[in-house]
Amino acid sequence: MQLCKLLAVVLLCAACAATSSGGSGGSSRNRDVIESAEIVGSSGATAYDVVAQLRPEYLRSRGQSSLTETAPATAVVYIDNIQMGSLSALRNLDVQALLRVEYLNAPDATTRFGTDHNGGAILVFTKR
Repeated sequence: MQLCKLLAVVLLCAACAATSSGGSGGSSRNRDVIESAEIVGSSGATAYDVVAQLRPEYLRSRGQSSLTETAPATAVVYIDNIQMGSLSALRNLDVQALLRVEYLNAPDATTRFGTDHNGGAILVFTKR
C-alpha cells in the first residue's frame, strides 16, 4: 500500500513538472507572424525576399476560388493597414523598413477586410 502511495506521488510530481515547464518542449514561434528578430536574421533585400525565405507558404496560390473565377487566389497585401494589392507590392518594400509581417487565412481576412480575400492577406507593418 505504501509503495502505491509513493508511486502516485512520484507520478503526480512528474506530471506537474511537465506542465509547468511548457510541456511540449517545442518552439513557440507563431507560423502566422514574422517578427523583427527573424527579419534582421534573414538575408533578403525586400519584403518579398524575406517572406519567400522565411514563410514561403504565404506566397503560394490557394488555387481556383470558384467556378466562375479562374485566376488562382493569392494573398492580398496590406502595408500599414493600406491595401496595396498583389504580392508584387512586397518587392517594392526594402527590408530595412520592415517591423513585422503577418498572414491572415482567407476566412480571417474576409472577416476583417470584406470579400475578395480568397487567398488570405499579408499584413506588413513598417518602422515608419
